[in-house]
Amino acid sequence: MRKESLEREIEHMFREDLAKAYQYWGIDVSGSATGDSLTKMLAEKMNDSDSRNRVFKTFTDGERDLLGTLVLNGGALSYDRLKPYRKIYSYGQLNQTERDLRKKGIIIRKTMSRLTDYGREVAEFKVLDFLQVHLKEYFSRKPTPDPEKPKHIRSLVDERDTLLIDALILVSYLAKNEVRLTGSWEFPKREIDHIKNAMSKPTEQRFDLVQKMARKAGAYAIVDEDRAVPGKVEALFSGEQDEVSRRVLFSALGRSRAIWATPDQPTEYTLNLIICRLREGTQEEWISITEMREWIRSELFIEGQPLKWIQVDDNRVRMALETPVLLGLLEAAYKGKNLEAVRLTQNGEAVIARKRNPKTEDTDTFIVLPNFETTVFSSEMDYYKLYNLMLFTMPVKTDVVSTFRITDRSIFQAIEVGLREHQILEFLEKESSKRVPKNVIRSIKDWTSQTTFATVSDVMLFETENERALENLLLIRDFGSNVVRRVGPTAVIIAGDMEKFGERLRKHKCNVKITGKQSIESEVSKGTAITEQVLLYGDQTVADVPEACVGCPAIATCNRVARRKTRARR
Repeated sequence: MRKESLEREIEHMFREDLAKAYQYWGIDVSGSATGDSLTKMLAEKMNDSDSRNRVFKTFTDGERDLLGTLVLNGGALSYDRLKPYRKIYSYGQLNQTERDLRKKGIIIRKTMSRLTDYGREVAEFKVLDFLQVHLKEYFSRKPTPDPEKPKHIRSLVDERDTLLIDALILVSYLAKNEVRLTGSWEFPKREIDHIKNAMSKPTEQRFDLVQKMARKAGAYAIVDEDRAVPGKVEALFSGEQDEVSRRVLFSALGRSRAIWATPDQPTEYTLNLIICRLREGTQEEWISITEMREWIRSELFIEGQPLKWIQVDDNRVRMALETPVLLGLLEAAYKGKNLEAVRLTQNGEAVIARKRNPKTEDTDTFIVLPNFETTVFSSEMDYYKLYNLMLFTMPVKTDVVSTFRITDRSIFQAIEVGLREHQILEFLEKESSKRVPKNVIRSIKDWTSQTTFATVSDVMLFETENERALENLLLIRDFGSNVVRRVGPTAVIIAGDMEKFGERLRKHKCNVKITGKQSIESEVSKGTAITEQVLLYGDQTVADVPEACVGCPAIATCNRVARRKTRARR
């Protein structure tokens, strides 16, 4: 409740500020009206909603930020406590903004006798109590949607699935080649040149962006001796475009708990609230950067987050939108180099709004041509199968329809990875939309026939003192189940758990002595793999959520969910 009437509050204003406020609110001061009557007229103007809205629309960004900070902190703050505002604006800007708002009759200035760190009196800015309620409503109000495409837009960009394909190109290259990073964990220049040439944009900036995304999502890992190897490729890339995009989006959420932002690490709350706004949109509706910023700010104002609220600007919104745009979830409209507006794509609607279109039957996946080129319709494929295809092909072009080529070198690299002739041919015949040309099959058989396969492995050799003892043991079922092959009169190769093997033989009066060191494999608990997948790609089993939040990718990291649950209980 207000302590004073509006007229009494107006009387606290400085005389020179009051004279300017009369003019600003449209009150004629040229007549013979007394001070009391002018104050009454100003109070009437402030009570009029049209007059208030006209004045509120004239606020600059600095004035809006200062007023929002004050209202979020009870309507009054002193110089030394305006830390959120001072993170963005200088003292000079603060003084000028405060002076302008006093002349508009919005705030008053008081000098308070309060002990501070500096041991002096401080000046306090106070919003008129009457206007606080209306300013809360003003800052909490959602912006009016404008679904039309912004004017003067010449560049529309839909990334489709190029980021996913570029990531698969990187991971498949790591599978086929031994790549060791530098001491600072950077890719060598030679390897960068080889990988980037096959990407959708053959630039180092594109390579850097792809490898950061792939590392964050767990597509590759760095192991001993700084070697880069494929990571959880099957867990990340199994499924169609919307499923894979959703996992990559999960990996980008909830990683940054701080309120600052960098180009490769947008603030968590900004991206969460962007997803929340996009869930209300459609494929036909354009959302401008300004509208998105004001929508996010209104949510943060309702949550009472002054430091987060004041730091949300156009650049921060553009930064947070980079990940959904690169994943092909949003179509982006650019004016020059600046992102001006976005709208959901078909894939984005399936991932963010969970509105999946019915699958079309008999869609083409890839076609093998007689010239050994493979035409790939990547958006129709399971991306893990596309990864398997990349293991024995060489990338030629990445586009809406990508092209790969089967060569003798690519087949030899696949063999080094562990693939065999029957696996390659079975994959082509099963997954190809058309029949595989006979000359391609003959060439693959010819190239694989030139390769000799051999295995070097560590084995356990079981040896007895004489041949008769071994013959007797071979008659025992507990012993025979562990024998792999007999390699001599008194020796066999065995496999399995040696401790249990020794215990079983002791029952048959056979003393087993194990020489050398026994390799002990670290036991992995049942839930470990599930836990890692949840940490990387989000918990998809959350059920206790409001109806409006069901299926949202940001459900595990969004504060709005808790607020909606509280509201539902009430």
